[in-house]
Amino acid sequence: MGLVTAAQITSGRYFDRTGGREALISTAYAQKHRLKVGSQLTMNGTRFRVVGLVHPPLGGQSADVYLPLAQLQRLAEQKGLVNVVLVRATKGSAVGSVQREIERKFDGAQVTSAKQVADQVTGSLVDASNVSDKLGLVLSIVAAAAAFLLAALLTLSSVAKRVRELGTLKALGWTQRLVVRQVVGESLAQGLLGGLLGVGLGAAAALLVDGFGPTLTASTTSGGGDGLLGLGTAARTATSTIALDAPLTVSLLLLGFVLALLGGLVAGTAGGWRAARLRPADALRQLE
Repeated sequence: MGLVTAAQITSGRYFDRTGGREALISTAYAQKHRLKVGSQLTMNGTRFRVVGLVHPPLGGQSADVYLPLAQLQRLAEQKGLVNVVLVRATKGSAVGSVQREIERKFDGAQVTSAKQVADQVTGSLVDASNVSDKLGLVLSIVAAAAAFLLAALLTLSSVAKRVRELGTLKALGWTQRLVVRQVVGESLAQGLLGGLLGVGLGAAAALLVDGFGPTLTASTTSGGGDGLLGLGTAARTATSTIALDAPLTVSLLLLGFVLALLGGLVAGTAGGWRAARLRPADALRQLE
């Protein structure tokens, strides 16, 4: 009806190896029906003695009452029927060969190893991580494109406000190349200063996250030792602590600085193209 291990015992003991008329019950079921270790429980006209209370697992199969396999087969009138078998290999390297041997001897049996379950969980985590990385990349591209567009619009607005100045320079003999170089140079200088400021602020923010970021703690409990069917007789708790941090590398800083310069270049090119189209006569006719 459900799988239970000795590690889940909270009161009393585990089944005796003789497989007598003993029962394990969940703590919730015991509280609801006012049962305790030593109480009598009747199942299909057969009386069983409660020898232990258990906490059902958070996942997988669970039940209110657990009986030895031989008693279950007798009550269900299904002698020799088994629907789940737990197998423990003598060593980790033998798991694959044991799995293949079971599949060969029991045609149609579904065999799942702990490694396959772990791979499924890991695969799900990797998929989630890949989705998160791709989403972050897309958002970064959108943010960079928006920043470039904003810088270009601001530069075009600046050129529009300097029509008279640029027109005067062209009237004094400046070629279109000189005007474009002047606008692009100003934008690159702004991109340089913005890049240095942005890298400094980013590094400071990363240091703050590393110093004051929250820490996550996760714990898991599993059985250990030898018991019925090779399952655990004692609980083992493993705790893992994960500190949230902001990775900061030289390549990341260089990438941010290069993007700032690229933004200045894009904005300067757009502004220079606008300035190159100015005609001195039209520019000089405009009043401040």
